[in-house]
Amino acid sequence: MNRKKMRMGMMAGVLIFLLIPVLAMGTYPEREITVYCGSSAGGVTDLGIRLLSETVSKALGQPVVVTNKPGASHTICANLVANAKPDGYTIGALSASAFTQVPNMRKVPYDVKKDFTWIASYTDYTSGLVVRTDAPWKKLEEFLDYSKKNPGKMIYGSDGHGLGTHILMEYMAVKKGGIDWKHVPIPGGPKLATALLGGHIQAWSAAGTHVKFIREGKIRLLVSYNTDRLKYAPEVPTMNELGYNLAIGTPLVIIGPKDLPQPILKKLEEAYLKAMKDPAYLQFLERIDFIQNFMGSAELVKAIEAQSKGWKELIEVTGIKEETK
Repeated sequence: MNRKKMRMGMMAGVLIFLLIPVLAMGTYPEREITVYCGSSAGGVTDLGIRLLSETVSKALGQPVVVTNKPGASHTICANLVANAKPDGYTIGALSASAFTQVPNMRKVPYDVKKDFTWIASYTDYTSGLVVRTDAPWKKLEEFLDYSKKNPGKMIYGSDGHGLGTHILMEYMAVKKGGIDWKHVPIPGGPKLATALLGGHIQAWSAAGTHVKFIREGKIRLLVSYNTDRLKYAPEVPTMNELGYNLAIGTPLVIIGPKDLPQPILKKLEEAYLKAMKDPAYLQFLERIDFIQNFMGSAELVKAIEAQSKGWKELIEVTGIKEETK
């Protein structure tokens, strides 16, 4: 065999070797896909991704199984995804707070810019401050005045230290002139609702699950954290209307580990974005009064960068630091 034929044979061998993974990706998925969820079972983050994943499972022809991995302000879930194989069989669904808020406050075991592939955003929290309907405060200003005049007596809960619902409460405390209240992190909306209704906390800085209880007349909304008023409490103002001038959000995102092959990313991105238009999912968002904040991969990358900058500014104002053990 002459040298020319040998070179051609070697080049063909290299080409085939390089094409093997590409050819294999063409059949993706061939088995079950695991979605780690950063929230507890039963909350709106969990319910939303389960509903979407059912539709995606049908579209891809393989089971898409949601496994709850709550805790540490969604960073446990984020870290699991960061350390997964980039084969498309392990992805995550969690609050963007694990990338835009917590890393601006403390060290996390992953690099936000390098360790992930951004797939899509599937909604944004409807959030606000709520109390029981038998509580004496009917307006935010009344609540803040009481808290300032009674240092250390007010106990409020949120999903976790360093999450948006915690940061916004401390931001209000600073803007009011220094309020001394106690924060109790309780992962998961259902547990927070139980704590509030059971009298274990006096207020709940809530995201999502609270809408159900507002509609049932069990809790009262004092202020909305969103840019628009809550549909089921149209009389309640937003923080912006009260002069806090916020331009931030906390989208719920679907992510993969870094180096997720482009063909797999495209399949997952298209499948989830299509599922977001499914009538059942749109009805779910309508029922919980959540925002249709649907973004694909490229748009989500830009949003994460912008949100991180906005939350960093708020964290600096509040002085919130890493949670002490």
